[in-house]
Amino acid sequence: MLTESAYLGALIVYALSAMFAVALMNFWLLRSWSPGFKVLLSLPLLSLLLTPAFIQPEADTFAPAVVVVAFQWLSQGQEAATHALRPLLLFTSISAGLGVVLALILAWLGRRSSVQESEA
Repeated sequence: MLTESAYLGALIVYALSAMFAVALMNFWLLRSWSPGFKVLLSLPLLSLLLTPAFIQPEADTFAPAVVVVAFQWLSQGQEAATHALRPLLLFTSISAGLGVVLALILAWLGRRSSVQESEA
């Protein structure tokens, strides 16, 4: 079993790695895409990677919810994965909604600035 400081360090390394991976995805794969599309794709992906869940319903340690769902679903069935699936779906849907709103705002601001440039 990990000590508390090693457990916290592992979670911090995982979170930083997930954010770095999404930043690299934006830099390499989505370089030519609009900022709105980048936000629309990045926020739900970050939510999938960073949402924590208990390893078991009665456990006291967290793990990434997508990993818990995958292992619980494959080893014990869908019912065993529901404790981690609920927060994963909740946070992913919230971040997808926020991504849609931000993408629309960025598209609106982009059109507004292009109209002002064409008038000048």
